[in-house]
Amino acid sequence: MKLFYYIVLFTYIVASCLVAADITLTAGPVSCDYKNKDLNEDYDPNSDVNIKCNGNSCTVNGSGATATNGKVTISAAGTYIVSGSLNGQLLIETTKEDFIHLVLDNVTIKSNNGPAIYGTAANKVVITLVGDSNLSDSNNYSVVDGEPDACIFINSDVSINGSGSINVTGNYSDAIRCKKDLKLISGQITIPKATQRGIKARNSICVLDAVIDITSQNTAMKATKDDDPEKGFVVIDGGKINISTGKDAIHAETHCTIRDGYINIKKCEEGIEGQMVDILGGEIHVFTYNDGINAGKIGSADKKANPFADFGAGNDGSVYINIVGGKVYVDAEGSDIDGIDANGVLYIGGNAEVYSSVNKGTIYGAYAAIDADGANSICSDATVLALATQGGGGGFWKRENRFGKRGGFPGMESGKVYQPYIQTNVPAQNANSKLVIKDSRNNIIVSYEPRNPYSVILLTSPKMVAGETYTITAGNSSTTAKANAAVNGSPKIPSVTTPPSVTKVTKPTNNPKPTNNNNKPNSCSAAILKSGYKCCSSSSCEIIYTDDDGTWGVENGEWCGCGGAAPSCSSGVTSQGYPCCSSDNCEVYYTDDSGKWGVENNNWCGITSNC
Repeated sequence: MKLFYYIVLFTYIVASCLVAADITLTAGPVSCDYKNKDLNEDYDPNSDVNIKCNGNSCTVNGSGATATNGKVTISAAGTYIVSGSLNGQLLIETTKEDFIHLVLDNVTIKSNNGPAIYGTAANKVVITLVGDSNLSDSNNYSVVDGEPDACIFINSDVSINGSGSINVTGNYSDAIRCKKDLKLISGQITIPKATQRGIKARNSICVLDAVIDITSQNTAMKATKDDDPEKGFVVIDGGKINISTGKDAIHAETHCTIRDGYINIKKCEEGIEGQMVDILGGEIHVFTYNDGINAGKIGSADKKANPFADFGAGNDGSVYINIVGGKVYVDAEGSDIDGIDANGVLYIGGNAEVYSSVNKGTIYGAYAAIDADGANSICSDATVLALATQGGGGGFWKRENRFGKRGGFPGMESGKVYQPYIQTNVPAQNANSKLVIKDSRNNIIVSYEPRNPYSVILLTSPKMVAGETYTITAGNSSTTAKANAAVNGSPKIPSVTTPPSVTKVTKPTNNPKPTNNNNKPNSCSAAILKSGYKCCSSSSCEIIYTDDDGTWGVENGEWCGCGGAAPSCSSGVTSQGYPCCSSDNCEVYYTDDSGKWGVENNNWCGITSNC
């Protein structure tokens, strides 16, 4: 047996030398920046471009779009309202500076050659849902280097909002693919079928209030960029998500942050994945045939070839699962499973409630309800119920690097509970056998019906008192156990310990305000004009909203750009003694916490607000 250990250790050391350098992530939850354009659902059917389709014929009322033989081509910035039924394709082929607002008004698009909506170039595409729309692509594509490959395939940033719904069927491969940042603001998005991935974005996926339902054969939601610490993340700020998939449910290469919302993962191979996973709120249900929640090093081809690539590498906190809010329910069923699996640090605290069960295995260690390579901590104020079928810390345990399992040294994993707890055996119970634990005053500490069978339990709650006797009713059996005292020492804290306060994102109320009779021309932000909006008619317009694009007013029920004052740059730049750039110098060389930086006369300057 000693020889085996030496062989494994030697293999690990050699393999570690072959691994490429990883990027370094900053610990902590990440945030999404929802701008005015992402939230704005407004359009004017009288002045915006109307595209009405019937079969492979469409009429276009307005400029900036053409329709020929089942193909609608949008070639200029603006707002386009599409309705009817199109047997063909909607092509967005503008410049990289153009903003496209696409209103889908009870439209059906069925493509017989490639994507239903294909965006080759734009600065941003915002899709507003009105009524019920349906999109489907063809079973076969004409592709170059594997692209396009999705029913909605857009090369720019994409946001989806509105009060309507859309069904997107990915017959060829993916259902929705965005080559940059994807924001799902509102509306109902249903993917009844995706031959490969349901929703895929390169830089990031942000969910605000959308209702999403995905059925996919491959990963349901995935952010893919793995070479930039500021990208490759998934953030769930709210909404409702239902997933049934043959592979991963929600996969981030870097950060996965869940602040709120309801997530129901009905079937998956892996539930929620990222290198740094922060769960701060919401309600999450995961039924998995592998791991419910998994944290591992960012994937690479080198790690596929080297199963020891992240062995112990995340124990310093560079890989973690941090659950400090919300309710999490995980049921893992299969032959190679963990309920919660951190290939680094696991921290459960705050006011989180966590319920994790496995249909075989232990509380800690191999095939476990709660598994971590490094520190495995449950802290005060959290409620945790872990259920398994075997006692002890496991035998020959396994680790995962997102590409497969591997064995390790036996009997090395355990956890620490920093508040009173019970860890004990009960008579073997079948799946769905109700578990109720009460204190001596008959107060219920926990009541739960796990999907899996169980015979071992771990329970900790801020309601428990060390040394007090608790009654455990499992199915038809009843027993008692005394609560153990909290362990001494301090836990390893990988991220925030309480959910940070968040300002709720709301769409500004579009109430036009009366203006005076000052008819002086108004000069507004160039970024607003590039977005397809106009400057307000008066230079003294009332500012009702401000974002990175500039200051906004409202006229005749439409957003417009306010101006008046000379363009300015960030005070973070000027406070360091640097000037603002000229208003026509909008080339950004560098961005940091102080603002956006340009260069003039071989010196740094701050990019102005009109850019």
